[in-house]
Amino acid sequence: MKNQNYTYLVSGTAPWCYPVDTMFALLYYDADNAIEIPKRYPYQGEWGQPLSMHLLEQTQYPIPYLLDMVWLSIVERKFYSLTKRLPVDILENLFARRDNNTNQAVFNYIIVGMAPYGKVAVWIHGPNKAVLVAWEKAEQIEVSMKDFMPMNPNATLDENCDFYINNDAEVEKNLTKNGLPPCDLYDKYMQQFIYRYLPIYEKYDADRNKWAKYKEDEPTPEFEYIEEALFDGTHDKLHDDGLLKYHEAGKPQKLAAKWHIRKSEYTAYFWFEDEKICALYDKFYGAHPDTKSDFIIRIDAEQKKYELSLFRYGMKEPQIIPETTYQLLVFKNGFEDYRSGNYNQKRGAWIW
Repeated sequence: MKNQNYTYLVSGTAPWCYPVDTMFALLYYDADNAIEIPKRYPYQGEWGQPLSMHLLEQTQYPIPYLLDMVWLSIVERKFYSLTKRLPVDILENLFARRDNNTNQAVFNYIIVGMAPYGKVAVWIHGPNKAVLVAWEKAEQIEVSMKDFMPMNPNATLDENCDFYINNDAEVEKNLTKNGLPPCDLYDKYMQQFIYRYLPIYEKYDADRNKWAKYKEDEPTPEFEYIEEALFDGTHDKLHDDGLLKYHEAGKPQKLAAKWHIRKSEYTAYFWFEDEKICALYDKFYGAHPDTKSDFIIRIDAEQKKYELSLFRYGMKEPQIIPETTYQLLVFKNGFEDYRSGNYNQKRGAWIW
């Protein structure tokens, strides 16, 4: 696959409330040629999603081997620099991947994300799947404002940052109320674990607080698919059962599970609270994030009982994920069937 061209676009991104501005951001595919990550003032949006793009005449390029960039973290008022080689073999293998259902390329973007404190993520991204391929730490540097803003050489760093902060109500509000995020926040978001989803359809006995298998003559639910969106900016909606196998992934932000029983179709949507799920994963995995584990989704739709838990080899019982950790909404045949008591998502939040 060496020297092969692939069809893709490039984009930069940064998290909501932590905007950045680039001096330059280049993806080199040979010593003399690079793709510029399109400028956007500022970069700010949903983590892991493309924000900026150029409609280029040429969209086929070799795989880039080097990322070279300098940018300003506006709320920190600091410049960062990163020059880093990229995992070319991994990128080539991913770009060559085809969707089993459509035979279309799974991925069509390379996205570079800039988080607070000089943290940088690189994803390969498509409409139905995104994969984190790099998580790096940049170096803080000094940059002359005359070099950064040659069209306005008299502007100071504080004036430039104040101008943006004061003209974005959400950024100003978040900075005033919460200040800068914890130094390890995005390291926690981006940490990878090895697990699989394990949906289990059983009958719940509320009086005994126990689960039991369906009897042989009873109609049993049939699994259709699981979809995920994670705090590390990745997602998987391929419906190829890959999520049912052990795989490397971050902490769940949103899950969707679909199944049917007889002619009734169900879809359950889970939204996870970031601090609580991060703390739970950190405690469960400890210093061994590579331990293979099961993310169990236990379902009795008729009793409107749903239970999430984590399990690894050697445990006597799965560790229950408290219901306060997530919100849940369930549809039956297109109509709402159940919502958790703490549910407060906006209308249409299940469309993602």
